[in-house]
Amino acid sequence: MDRKEKLKELLRKLHSEDDTEKLKKEAASLLKEIDVKTLSLAEQELIQEGMSVDEIRKLCQVHLGVLKEQLEEEKPQLEPEHPISVLMEEHRIILDNLQNLAKIVERAQKEESFDTLKQELEDLKKIAHLLVEAEKHHQREEEALFPRLEEIGVTGPPRIMRMEHTELRAQKKALKTLSDEIDRYSYAEFAKRLQELGGYLVTHLTDHIYKEDTILYPTAIQSLEEGVWQRVKEDFDKIGYCCFTPQQNAC
Repeated sequence: MDRKEKLKELLRKLHSEDDTEKLKKEAASLLKEIDVKTLSLAEQELIQEGMSVDEIRKLCQVHLGVLKEQLEEEKPQLEPEHPISVLMEEHRIILDNLQNLAKIVERAQKEESFDTLKQELEDLKKIAHLLVEAEKHHQREEEALFPRLEEIGVTGPPRIMRMEHTELRAQKKALKTLSDEIDRYSYAEFAKRLQELGGYLVTHLTDHIYKEDTILYPTAIQSLEEGVWQRVKEDFDKIGYCCFTPQQNAC
């Protein structure tokens, strides 16, 4: 049995058995010998064999926990103008804003009135606007990068990321609406809704970005030939960039 098949067998066990801690230890040594492309293909084959995308997403958390240090070391080193470099730099900016969002959510839970949150409410509007403006980032992935991976048979990771984009998009729009329509809420209602939406985005968008930076993007680098990246870049330019993309106009 080759490493990919061994990995699939371990993932099936993690999916079906209760003693996950023992299995995680068993998986650790094997996972450290497998590159991200093999990991992506193993997950993809499990989907094709009938495992649900939701279950694969849960298993991703196991991978990330076991492989975190290794994945950090394997992040691609690329020229600044490379499409993946642009996406990762946009991720850095989004993550900075998510950190600030987390602080606003925490502060809002401690206060009792809008009057003590005037600066935070202004910052919230800016953050919500930026998160919605990130749609061009997702569009470039979905229309320029993912199709190139799917053309060569790497279909699992793009499928999972598209699903997450849809879920995150709805939450970002809801946060934008909340920030624009604060007057409709009592303070208690606002704080509760902010905790729901902000907490969701801080957790899930951060996890999503980490999976793309450490699994999806390295898989793309390993899988796509050099000449393909020029066509990806041309499509990126046609689709356009976020207002916060470096060297673009400010939001």
